[in-house]
Amino acid sequence: MIKKRLVQLVDITLSQTNNPTTLPYATSVLKAYVESFADIRDNFTFSPTIFIREEFDTLVDRAGQPDILALSCYVWNFNTSMALAAEVKRRSPETIVLLGGPHPKYGDDTVLAAHPAVDGIVQGEGEAVFLDILRVIAADGQLGPIDGLTFRDPQDGRIRVSQHRARPGDLSTRPSPYILGLMDSPLAELNGRQGAALLETNRGCPFQCTFCDWGSLGSKMAEFPIERVFADIDWIASNSIHTIWAADSNFGMRKRDKEIAAYLADAYQRNGYPRRLIASTSKNSSRAVLDALLPLAKTPMFRGLTLSFQTHSETALRDIKRQNIKHSAYFEMLDHARATDTRTYTEMILGLPGETLASFKEGLLVAIDRNPHSSVIVYRCGVLPNAEMASAEDRARFGLKTAWLPDRESPELDPRFIESHEIVVGTNTMPEPDWGEAVEYAWLVILLHSLRLGHPALLLLRHVMGLDYVAIFDGMLSLLRQRPDCLLGAQLQYTQRAITRFQELRDPTYRPTPSEDLPWRADPDASARISRVKLADFSDQCAAELTMLSFTVAQQLGHPIDVAVRDDLFLILQHATLRPVQAFDRVLEFKTNLPEVLDAAGAGRSVAIKHGPRRYRITCSEEISSDAFQDRIKDNSDLCIGLDPLSIHAEPNNARAEAQMA
Repeated sequence: MIKKRLVQLVDITLSQTNNPTTLPYATSVLKAYVESFADIRDNFTFSPTIFIREEFDTLVDRAGQPDILALSCYVWNFNTSMALAAEVKRRSPETIVLLGGPHPKYGDDTVLAAHPAVDGIVQGEGEAVFLDILRVIAADGQLGPIDGLTFRDPQDGRIRVSQHRARPGDLSTRPSPYILGLMDSPLAELNGRQGAALLETNRGCPFQCTFCDWGSLGSKMAEFPIERVFADIDWIASNSIHTIWAADSNFGMRKRDKEIAAYLADAYQRNGYPRRLIASTSKNSSRAVLDALLPLAKTPMFRGLTLSFQTHSETALRDIKRQNIKHSAYFEMLDHARATDTRTYTEMILGLPGETLASFKEGLLVAIDRNPHSSVIVYRCGVLPNAEMASAEDRARFGLKTAWLPDRESPELDPRFIESHEIVVGTNTMPEPDWGEAVEYAWLVILLHSLRLGHPALLLLRHVMGLDYVAIFDGMLSLLRQRPDCLLGAQLQYTQRAITRFQELRDPTYRPTPSEDLPWRADPDASARISRVKLADFSDQCAAELTMLSFTVAQQLGHPIDVAVRDDLFLILQHATLRPVQAFDRVLEFKTNLPEVLDAAGAGRSVAIKHGPRRYRITCSEEISSDAFQDRIKDNSDLCIGLDPLSIHAEPNNARAEAQMA
């Protein structure tokens, strides 16, 4: 009888407290494919996949001393995987350690040179290469030359670099791990905790954006059979999986995606699951993409249509090899979404090559200017090992300056679990001081607009009074920098300190002490969310500060706000801004018709401001607890939903009062 070699797969999930645990899809598709061949079944056996973060020693004990240790790596688990590989190799020097996934650098010896415990790296799509590796090991007991494998030659220890990257191939030959039952055991291991699952309907990306590693495998697209996709959805829904991560690079772009979206919506109606879909929708969204996603609009899965502009700078677009849709088509999309009451949000990236501080400011405001009820999300530009931007040529050409952020979820976290993320903090067109100012600017835009802390004030200043958005936010920031003693000024100062500290973190091996605070607030999105939660405890004072901030900026820009309008703006900010509050129903006395003016402005209409006493009713139908409020702010799907100001309605006697005044 042939003694089977033992394979241990490792696919450590993204660790986020209070969020669903993702099932190990990447390694499960490998297992599903290779075990479809009789010679692999005859020569290898697989231990249960390690995917849940546990105590490090527990992970090592679970891994044991396998013949093959195969680890799927990305930004959220690379350091953890390397620590595990080193310890397994120390205990079992004969174990062959393989890495796969998008993170290990392809086409050079970087990872193998830095990590002597690693024997080989699978480059690109893993199934076919992994099959060849197992067959070579079955025949020779060691690694050998294989297309798509960079490895440490067991004969002389030299690193043999492969420039080949495996392509998707015929996906109809790839069995589904869901259908085969390979996810049943990992699901049971969750022990009742919420789960997340990947749904893969195609592979490849037609775009070659230099900041992204999705296009590193080439632009050719390949689709899984639609029957498999539907069967995967059925498994996910029937097993009460809370969240789906769509693994497609451009969900909504393929003709059949409308059919897939409809099937997802039907699965939710039948099962009550899944309840969240996190998808990267088409990079160049169109009316067709919006229509394809509409079946999901009546389910909690639909978070909004992503308009992934990333930048509006033509220079930056050229430098990152990206071509956006025309602004005319973009505005048509925004208008169509507004007409169909479809949520949209625009993604922007801070720190792209070719972007300047001025172009970033202007681009950030394009979407919210056209549709004041949209949201804008700002990501910092990360450097991914297999993205073109990570090359020495791009780093030198664009003058990239980077810092490393240790990702520590809690002070008690084992240092071996701390991942580090490389973030651009300066370029030759956006020097580091400008980058810091851009973070401050994005913080204020997200806080006031996307998180709706100052939404009524922005409607008044921009959409009623017609002031320039850049001038509005520049004026507000200038005033806040002079007032660190006020609530908003103090929040800005926290962000500034974090920026300074973050730009000092240049060592990728740096590990913080348990007592050390990490500069989370150097991320404008994270800082805005923290500020939104903190300021909710001082809602009245915050409303007063925002009112005076708006009043002063308008005056400085030569368009003073009438005192009666100022007082009414304060009432709206004080009572309508979403915050933790008991249910209430109250009638407020206003000096103008400002609530109606702002409501019309938000809908793209114009209503003149009229003076005279008016009564408006504002209702909060249910209690908003502090925990429920924070859940909305910290929503992990990026787009915060449910933060719009409470509605204000005119009382019937307003019409009679207006007639009497006339």
